[in-house]
Amino acid sequence: MNRKRVKISVLLDSEEFDRFDAYCQERGFKKSTLIARLIRDHLDESAPDAQVKPVTARESTLTPSISLSKGA
Repeated sequence: MNRKRVKISVLLDSEEFDRFDAYCQERGFKKSTLIARLIRDHLDESAPDAQVKPVTARESTLTPSISLSKGA
């Protein structure tokens, strides 16, 4: 399956950024890769049944909809 990647921006306090940057440098992580993994892990833990609704041409591709219904 070919997945489309979407760019997001995250704002952090300078102190939080410095801590995160140091953490990534010490452990050899790329910041973007770690952020993507943390988001994926959080969603898998807190909303394992969340399903992404397809986005129509009229809807923004930058804000995908998510359904939390428990059906298949």
